[in-house]
Amino acid sequence: MIGSLLPLSLAAAVQPQPDALEKRTRNPRVVMVFAPARDDSRLRRQQALLREARSALDDRDVHVIEVVGDTVAGAHDYATALRQRYAVQARAFGVLLIGRDGGVKLRAEDAVPVERLNTTIDAMPMRQREMRID
Repeated sequence: MIGSLLPLSLAAAVQPQPDALEKRTRNPRVVMVFAPARDDSRLRRQQALLREARSALDDRDVHVIEVVGDTVAGAHDYATALRQRYAVQARAFGVLLIGRDGGVKLRAEDAVPVERLNTTIDAMPMRQREMRID
């Protein structure tokens, strides 16, 4: 069995690997919206705000993940694991902005205006470099 895997392992090792910066810039920024239930008014408000500003979020390479109750939209993760990882209680509402580096850049317990998200993103060093390149 090991002999049959060796050619595949060698082929994978020979493939060119992107440098660390290229890998990092492929990771989108993430807005995670946590809500206890689909009928939460804060969830509906946040969804409307994000919908209205979709092009601004696209320009900043923002991916939206919703964790509502026990369901997750926009990622292949378990709701419980995400809530635990980001310290958001099951009955709590929360919005997190996660940078390309995986760090939490903003945490709120109510709907966040997109202007606040954009301002926070635009102040990030990696975004500053992106704006100079564009």
